[in-house]
Amino acid sequence: MLKIFTTQLTGVFQKILKNEEVFEDAARFLAQAMIGEGKVFVHGTKEFNGISSEVAYGADQINSIEPLFINGEIQNLSTVDRVLLFTRQTDDLEAIEIAKNLSDSSIGLVIVSTTSDNEDSLSDLADVFINYELTRKLVPTDEGDRIGYPSLLIGLFIYHCLLLTINEILADYE
Repeated sequence: MLKIFTTQLTGVFQKILKNEEVFEDAARFLAQAMIGEGKVFVHGTKEFNGISSEVAYGADQINSIEPLFINGEIQNLSTVDRVLLFTRQTDDLEAIEIAKNLSDSSIGLVIVSTTSDNEDSLSDLADVFINYELTRKLVPTDEGDRIGYPSLLIGLFIYHCLLLTINEILADYE
């Protein structure tokens, strides 16, 4: 099972990386805030909350990237700031509410999610939308089910890909 999981996970990573131009767009959009007077705030709903921990406590901390919520309270944002929002599907009500509030406040928004079968407005609220390409569990079982839905792992992969691309942009800017 581990070999199947690894193969399937590698396939998801490769599928995500085929959208290199979307990563470039998102990284440039986020870097604009960092080059100017703004910051990038990151939030993940449900299991993606782990990305906020990575931002706050991970080894690759950057002063101009912070969690959107601290102690359950949203940080003060201005129109020069950007938000990177992770959610499992585009019909996530918490993510939609956050995105609508940010959009109403003219805060730039990059959303990482996968599109749900239901009608959604979340991807429409994004300045840049990244589809994280995980639509089903990765490993078939002997009983005909599937297991292994590593959404946080995929989210962290995307976060680090964006971070690496932002660093390249900032290095070129200096």
